[in-house]
Amino acid sequence: MADTGYRIGDLALSARERKPAGRPRGIILALHGGGYGAGYWDFPPTSLLDVAAERGHLGVAIDRPGYGAAFDRPMPLAEQAGVILDLAEMLRAREGGVPLLLAGHSMGGILALVAAALPRAAESVTAIDACGVPLRYADAMQAALDARRLGAGETHFPALGDAQARHAFFGADADFAPEALAYDAELRAPVPGAELPDAANAPRDLPARMRAITLPVRLTFAAAEASSIASAEVAATARGQWIASPRSVVRFEPDTGHNISLHHVGRAFHHAMIDWLEDSTA
Repeated sequence: MADTGYRIGDLALSARERKPAGRPRGIILALHGGGYGAGYWDFPPTSLLDVAAERGHLGVAIDRPGYGAAFDRPMPLAEQAGVILDLAEMLRAREGGVPLLLAGHSMGGILALVAAALPRAAESVTAIDACGVPLRYADAMQAALDARRLGAGETHFPALGDAQARHAFFGADADFAPEALAYDAELRAPVPGAELPDAANAPRDLPARMRAITLPVRLTFAAAEASSIASAEVAATARGQWIASPRSVVRFEPDTGHNISLHHVGRAFHHAMIDWLEDSTA
């Protein structure tokens, strides 16, 4: 459940927030994937929000437009990107201009890259951490995404079922606790139709956007990724896109599936996010 909220113009966003003991050294603004919510970043054993606060940073995870308090305001990622940068600017102004890391998972990772490619991004964002971003799909998956359409009067696609989520988003049984699957099931939500084309088009659209990014980006693929193709070839191609951002990196996270934050490695992965922000400000 959201514990706070923000207003950007006439748009109300629900969110989870964790404050450090003293004045924040930085801000982590986290964006969830399609069919999830802010709680993705707050699984108790590995919570990014807790890790951020422990490290002296403000942790903020929002319910993106089309979810939570803004369920009735779905919008494509290009429009969401402006909202996110407005929120980043507002948070930095509130906290005295400290550095801000924009972190995104899956659809949220696509959104983080879309936002980072905008010229105004450098005014409010220090660095990007994106994971689970689909840069290539299997042919059948690409065709299915391209063909998917909402029915008359519908705004959202149904939430993913348990079996589909287990196959697509989790790795080996030893890599996560049974409680993670139960938590995942509670989180899953309908997917706004307005943003699904952005997921379908990510392999076609993101390379040009990545070439426009000047901010440092840490792009991570799960070693056991099953929702898209995350091969050494895909990673090498991604590395070749950082023509304007030489500090950016592409890497694999071992012992995990797509939903990295819900695996045993999640807490260490979140610490590495904070390291990325701190290294980017050094």
